[in-house]
Amino acid sequence: QGSSMGRLGWVLLTLPALLSQISVPAAAQKPPGLSVGVILGQTRPISDQDIIPVRRNDDPVELTVTTLRINQTDPKTVITQVCELLQKKPLHGLVFADGSDQEAISQILDFLSSQTSLPVLGVYGGSSMIMADKDVESTFFQFGASLMQEALLMMNIMEEYDWHIFSIVTSKFPGYQEFINVLRVTVDHSFVRWDLQSVVTLDAVDGDANSKAHIQLKRIQSPVILLYCSKEEARYILEEARSLGLTGSGYIWIVPSLTTGNPDFTPDIYPLGMISVSYNEMEYPLESRLRDGVGIIATAAVTMLREKGEVPEPQGNCYSQSEKGKTLPSALRG
Repeated sequence: QGSSMGRLGWVLLTLPALLSQISVPAAAQKPPGLSVGVILGQTRPISDQDIIPVRRNDDPVELTVTTLRINQTDPKTVITQVCELLQKKPLHGLVFADGSDQEAISQILDFLSSQTSLPVLGVYGGSSMIMADKDVESTFFQFGASLMQEALLMMNIMEEYDWHIFSIVTSKFPGYQEFINVLRVTVDHSFVRWDLQSVVTLDAVDGDANSKAHIQLKRIQSPVILLYCSKEEARYILEEARSLGLTGSGYIWIVPSLTTGNPDFTPDIYPLGMISVSYNEMEYPLESRLRDGVGIIATAAVTMLREKGEVPEPQGNCYSQSEKGKTLPSALRG
C-alpha cells in the first residue's frame, strides 16, 4: 500500500509538469490578425489568388487581404473609396495599383497616409511615380527607382553612346532641383569629359503664349537634352521646342519615367526617338508587385510583433491619428 501511495504521489506531482509540456503547442494563442487592403484602379483584370502571398502554417500573423476595384482614379473617387473601405474593413496597411500615368495619384495617397497614419504602398501606375517631396507625417512608400537612380541611368546612357555634350531642361515640378544637382555633381566628379552647356528651368509651363519658355529654350544648342517635368508639362515644353526646331533630326531627348508615364499613352508631340527610363513589365508584372506589397506590410507587422509584442490596432477611418510608435510605419522605416 505504501508503495502504491508513493506511485500515486509521484503521478500527482509529475502530471502538472507533463500537462504543461503537452499543452504548449495546443494552448498556443491564435496568431494576431493582420488586415491589408488592395485597391486596383483601372488595371487589367487580376484574380484575388494572384494577390495573396503564399501562406505557411507557422506564420506569426493571420493575414486577411481585402480587394477593392475602382473604375475611376480622380482625387475625389480615390479619397472616397479609401475612406469607405476603412469604415467597412479597418486596415493595417494599403497597397494601391492603377492603370494610369497620373502623378497626382501619388499626391493623393501621400495626403491620405499623412492624415490616417496608415502605411500605403504605391506599386504600379501613377501611384508608383516617385514623389520627390512627401509629407513629413506620411508613411507612403513607392515601388520605383529614386530620382537620383534615374538621373544616373540617363548619364549612363549618354556615356554608352559618347553623348558628352548636353543640356538640362526642367519645369519647377517637385524634385527638379535634386535632378539638376545630381547631374551637376556627377559631371563635376566624373572622369568623363562632360560638357554641360545649359541648364534651363522654365518658370511657367501651362501653354500660356505669353510665357518666357520660348525665349528660355532658345538657349539650347546641344544635341542631347535631358528633360525633367510632368507628362502634362512635357506637352507644352516639347510643343515649344518643336517650334524652335529642337525636336527634329540631330536632337535627342532623354526623360525619366515621370515624364513618360504609361508608355501605352504617348502624346503625339513626343519626338520620334525620345529615350525614356522605364521598367520592363514582363520582368516585374503587376501580380508580383501586389504580392510583394502585401508581403512588405506583413513583414513589418511580424517585425513589430517580435519587437513590441503586439500588432497595432487597424485603422478604421480617415480622420483619427494613431499614437506614435504604435503603427506599422515604424517597422517599415526600420
